[in-house]
Amino acid sequence: MMRSKFYVCPVCGNVIHSMGEAVITCHGINLSPAAAEETDENHMISIERVEDKFYMHINHAMTKQHYISFIAAASSDRMQMVKLYPEGNAEARFKINGAKKSIFIAIGTDYFILLQLFHRNGR
Repeated sequence: MMRSKFYVCPVCGNVIHSMGEAVITCHGINLSPAAAEETDENHMISIERVEDKFYMHINHAMTKQHYISFIAAASSDRMQMVKLYPEGNAEARFKINGAKKSIFIAIGTDYFILLQLFHRNGR
């Protein structure tokens, strides 16, 4: 799951996940995998361990024009994803299960940004 790829349609905003290389089309457009960027000051994620879960929160406005589409936690053998919605909170809880990477996509009216953060030893 650590090699997962995400594709975002520029027409409808649909987010497609693949577990490896794939040829993906949406609305007749061939999509390329989203390239991950480092988090910036506008997309900082805080991760807190609460018992056997990670609580992840992104201090980010969730407007219809600009919002976080989902937050995911990946380990070597599983992907946990939580869909987020405009005007909701940018937060999620995940079972720890060796999670090594957090992934989220910020979507605006005319762009998207794939961001990821690596954890040390799933802790």
